[in-house]
Amino acid sequence: MRRAANKLLPLLMLSVFMAGCKRDMVFGDITPNTDRPIVEFSEIHGFKSIAMDYTDQLIELDVTDIRYMIRSSVNTNATVKIMINSSLVADYNAENGTSYTAVPITKFSLVTDQFTLSPSDRSLPVKIRIKPSDVATGENAIGLTIVEVNGAEKSEVAGNLVIALSVKNKYDGKYHLRGHFTRTDLPAYNGPFEADVEMITSGINSVVMYYPDFAGVAQPFFNNGSPAGFSNVGPEVYFNAADQVSSIVNYTGDPVTGPFMTPFPGANSRFVGGATPVIYLKYYYNTNPANRIFADTLIYTGPR
Repeated sequence: MRRAANKLLPLLMLSVFMAGCKRDMVFGDITPNTDRPIVEFSEIHGFKSIAMDYTDQLIELDVTDIRYMIRSSVNTNATVKIMINSSLVADYNAENGTSYTAVPITKFSLVTDQFTLSPSDRSLPVKIRIKPSDVATGENAIGLTIVEVNGAEKSEVAGNLVIALSVKNKYDGKYHLRGHFTRTDLPAYNGPFEADVEMITSGINSVVMYYPDFAGVAQPFFNNGSPAGFSNVGPEVYFNAADQVSSIVNYTGDPVTGPFMTPFPGANSRFVGGATPVIYLKYYYNTNPANRIFADTLIYTGPR
């Protein structure tokens, strides 16, 4: 009997191991502890940030998963319906002090708003159709809500989700700007300055200078040592395939300042990649190469 028991023990251990492995394949390291099947978004804290590559073509983008809560034991199917809920963006801003703009529903759509979860398909991707170029500037977000669940319960804590969308090319990011403004006709403006700016993707090879302290597109400078900026001077910088500055447009479109800015001849304005990318930018505006010159060195500090 002892010999027979010794032979059975490895088999029992193997059986327990196999059962444990099967459970782990479904639940990871989580042991199911509720017979209530609960449906939720996979981001249980209600917020997610997604960055997209720039394109002006319509794409399908995975933005989240709809799933059974990982601690739920599941034996039957559940059907789930979700909807776009733009009011969630305003609520999130109010609660967190952010300033996201809800993407208009004319600018994106759900690939499908209905899902069927099952014991074998506990999680399914939620996809949207969108043109990244439509949300390339500004701080944009969408809101999603689980509105109907049959065959399970809707999560009380993870039934709503705000998704921040950003679009980035390789020039995109936060930069510390060290520069010099040449304005000999306005001595208060003339001289060196520093500021933190964001270079925001506006096209596949272009970025716009955004000045967070002024909450808008602007070129910073100092006025008698204090931070300042022109609301009608905002460079949109275009790069060629060799990362040289090919042209600069005044993003504000101000006709007095001029719709175009001129890269300063011989300054070698360019983007230099690497561990800490740098943008070297020298240009003049209003067709005046002597008294309206910005020389900017922008040192990358991190992603937007």
